Amino acid sequence: MKKSLLKSAIILLATSALVGTPTAILAKDSGEEVIATIGKEQITKDDLYEAMKNVSGTVTLRTLILEKVLLQSVKNSDALRKQADEEVKKQIEAAGGEDAFQELLNYQKLGTTEEFTYQLFVSKMFEEVVKREIDMSDEAINKFYEEGYKPTMEAQHILVDSEEEAQAAIDRINNGEEFDAVAKEISKDTTAPNGGLLSPFTEGQMVPEFEKSVKGLKNGEMTQAPVKSQFGYHVIKAINNGEKKPLKDIRKEVEEQYVQTKFSEPKFAYTIVGNLIKDSGYEIKDEDLKGAIEDLLNPEKAAQNNAVPGATPAVPAAGNN
Repeated sequence: MKKSLLKSAIILLATSALVGTPTAILAKDSGEEVIATIGKEQITKDDLYEAMKNVSGTVTLRTLILEKVLLQSVKNSDALRKQADEEVKKQIEAAGGEDAFQELLNYQKLGTTEEFTYQLFVSKMFEEVVKREIDMSDEAINKFYEEGYKPTMEAQHILVDSEEEAQAAIDRINNGEEFDAVAKEISKDTTAPNGGLLSPFTEGQMVPEFEKSVKGLKNGEMTQAPVKSQFGYHVIKAINNGEKKPLKDIRKEVEEQYVQTKFSEPKFAYTIVGNLIKDSGYEIKDEDLKGAIEDLLNPEKAAQNNAVPGATPAVPAAGNN
């Protein structure tokens, strides 16, 4: 997940709080508002703007334009923001608290909880505007179910360094201890605080040994021998082994995966967002930043630069696999 660059702009606004010192007042009269002094040297708002513009101006402006056009295009941004807040609260609770959740975010380099929540909100807006253009007919869904749908799998696991440790964990669980409790105590994976629970995954997202083991188990069943992978030794419990169910029983899941695949098709998604920007009547007044959204107006180029906010950010529970 890409972090929102909105805070870069907020930093500029925050500098106005420094007005009031004698040097700032004098500078204001000459059109140069000073925000810092180092000895006899001064740093003005214009200096800061130019420096930030040179470092990340086009990227920041493009991000802000995207976020603004999405805000103008969705039906109820407040409802989507609330959904994002509620989803993150549930994830925090599932992770075992704010500290544990932040550790998971740090592990996957997803920023702070606030940044993750905001990016989830942006992603929900992006999903809404793209979804409006997707063919959701029965024919399209049936075709995807037959040709593109990958059943979701879910599992818990315990990751340790040695085969002996893994076998000892299996014996403990077979003798009546709870899988969750053993995972929290001995697993070295980042999912340990959550009892070893992984985010739902599909074919190809886990290492082959892990995926094969999940598929080979019945739902609720645990491996009776340690599973070796490049990360160590696993004890795996299948929650959902990925067996393909009839469409009528999983239509919502199929539709959600279908939508995800559509806005992961760069040209499709970028064309929609590019058209929104064109229709917004945008104008960039800083000559140095004129090219900030040029790539967004060219779907092929935008796809290459990955310039549009992605789909739903990865839920931080996938661990090392």
